[in-house]
Amino acid sequence: MPGLYNKIKPFVAVAVTASVFGAGVAAAQQMSRPRIWDVQLGAHVYELPAAEFVDLACGSNGGPPGAAIGGFAQFAICPQELETDFHEIWFRFDDEMEYVARAFRDPALVLKSMANTVLAHPVVFSLLIDDAGIIQGYRVITDQRAAADIRRNAATLSVHFKGRFGNDSWACTDLPPSDGETPIGGQFLKERCDKVDQGRRLVIESHYFHKKGQAALDPRTQLPMVGEFESLARLQVLWLGAER
Repeated sequence: MPGLYNKIKPFVAVAVTASVFGAGVAAAQQMSRPRIWDVQLGAHVYELPAAEFVDLACGSNGGPPGAAIGGFAQFAICPQELETDFHEIWFRFDDEMEYVARAFRDPALVLKSMANTVLAHPVVFSLLIDDAGIIQGYRVITDQRAAADIRRNAATLSVHFKGRFGNDSWACTDLPPSDGETPIGGQFLKERCDKVDQGRRLVIESHYFHKKGQAALDPRTQLPMVGEFESLARLQVLWLGAER
């Protein structure tokens, strides 16, 4: 009955599409998305679930990705950084399920599925790997490419970082302004906190100030200068077994 099939064909297509997307939503609801906190320090990069780590590139300590690499096996392509002597590998977690959730316009599911954020704030993830391919640490740094209204609250993420590893025993220091750094609306924050916890050395930095040359108003026109400030939270976790 080809005539009848042609009549119901559009409805069949809609039903199939709904079924496929429904299966995607169900998978998103049941999934346990990968988290940076679950990375096992001291493990070899070959032990990582490669499908969950995508768009690998050389890291730039919170900045944009550098040269792309084809997989963790190519970590040595990225130069050793001066700060740690390790190879920093920038990556993103696979966020396919987030797009499924967005297609269904489900805010709660979108929030649950967001893989490259912390408390809904965009962040930059990277792993620190030694010459033998051992994971010696990781970084989570608020993404400075985020929109100004989102980035303005980035420094507050340091509170969450501290709480995740326990609010006690942090040794915090207020650092003095560098040349040209000025408060934002009377507030200036430049703090570094250190802690040793369960075989890991933790460092959290938080910034909230105008950098040199930045201001709330353009000094020539007196018009607002959108996004001309630094608001940042930075977490670095190093395995103590890496210390030499």
